[in-house]
Amino acid sequence: MVFYTVIYMYDIRDMTIDDCEAVAEIDRSTFSTPYSVEGYRKECEDPKAVTLVVLSEGQIIGYANLWNIDGDVTLNNIAVAPGHRSKGAGAQLMEAILRRFSDCGFITLEVRSSNERAIAFYRRYGFVQVGLRRDFYEKPTEDAVLMTRLMNGE
Repeated sequence: MVFYTVIYMYDIRDMTIDDCEAVAEIDRSTFSTPYSVEGYRKECEDPKAVTLVVLSEGQIIGYANLWNIDGDVTLNNIAVAPGHRSKGAGAQLMEAILRRFSDCGFITLEVRSSNERAIAFYRRYGFVQVGLRRDFYEKPTEDAVLMTRLMNGE
């Protein structure tokens, strides 16, 4: 029996104003309290905001939204559209984030405490749990695991 590993290659770039509808659609399909299209348009204009999109064959299939405040980076959201998950898009997006912010002090994020798959994903990239925020999420109410990765020019 022969097994093959399929390696997908994706394009990753900064989000433009024209991408906001597609990013908001992924948000709606992923999160219980999604950002609006208008919210993403405002992110395009905000100098602290960075939103990366991942494309497959020219179609946006994922994104990551971050804030960079004087080298302290917060990963607000990272998501891949249903039907494109578990094919490496999230991994390539995270690798792009780590390259982009390699000179920053650290990257911090919150993740639902029940989202074991996401927590394992972040741990693979060097994030460690540094705290717990009680009742942080809504719909449903749930604690957030606070995770951080020190960068320091890595």
